[in-house]
Amino acid sequence: MFTEKRSYPPKKRILRPTTRRFSRRTFIKGTAGVAASALITDRFAPSSQAAFRTYLPYDPTRDAHYGYNYGWIEHHQPSLDATGEKFVFVRLKYPGGDWYTYAVDWYRYGFGKAPEVKFAEELAKNTSIDVELHQHAQYVSIDDEHIFNYPYIFMSGHVGTSMSDAQIRRLREYLERGGFLHAEDCDIRYSLSRGGGMRYKIHELMKRVFPDKKFERIDMSHPVYHTLFTHDEYLGGDKRLPGLSDFDEAIMVDDRIIVYLCPSDLGCAWEGRVCEPGGEEQRRWAFRQGMNIVAYSLSR
Repeated sequence: MFTEKRSYPPKKRILRPTTRRFSRRTFIKGTAGVAASALITDRFAPSSQAAFRTYLPYDPTRDAHYGYNYGWIEHHQPSLDATGEKFVFVRLKYPGGDWYTYAVDWYRYGFGKAPEVKFAEELAKNTSIDVELHQHAQYVSIDDEHIFNYPYIFMSGHVGTSMSDAQIRRLREYLERGGFLHAEDCDIRYSLSRGGGMRYKIHELMKRVFPDKKFERIDMSHPVYHTLFTHDEYLGGDKRLPGLSDFDEAIMVDDRIIVYLCPSDLGCAWEGRVCEPGGEEQRRWAFRQGMNIVAYSLSR
């Protein structure tokens, strides 16, 4: 993991100076008012214990989920104060899959912090984005009225989602009003062994959200690879497999990305897992590309 902006050789140094500050609500068109700060009850009931649990224990007194072994993921509530807003790295809670993957239990494997906590810290240190830092991972539910307060939402997992028609409409509304979804397949190898996997489930999900749109392969010349850092070669997250997870895909509107799908798993690279085949250079790429994605989502 890198910690300084100026620690690389000149030809590798690709952070572009900027004085822009990004805020939150201005990027969601027609944002509804934020509800009062009452706790939101957990809507997802326990399911059978499958290979990947779809249920995570919930503490209503804290309005947060907790790992079976270690770690918390907190239900983020936007501030009622519209001034001084900061960017929040928040993940999507959805039904029918392990939406919380690697946000909890990170201590069990010796990684020290949740991957989004590490990423948010790097984002704050290496860009001018005003980042709201948290000790624990943050989430927003697909059912939350205040989902429209976030210009960028992160989604990950292994086995997909079983959203209702009402939740599909909510996701479509979020994207049509200016929201940006960054989706990841947490382990593309699972799709090889089980004949499915998160990438294909995201494709199926988006067919319901936008029946007339298809995922397109993103060319390396696209601005999303050059927003803050210039990337002319795809190194990926921690699992780059030739022909399968060595490129990203997107749903686009007028050449603008509204759904970014990464099958190589940036999140696990942020977490600290071994990056194959590129090692630490691949991990640096994953952090930098994550920053590119966030900056792109806020500057469209």
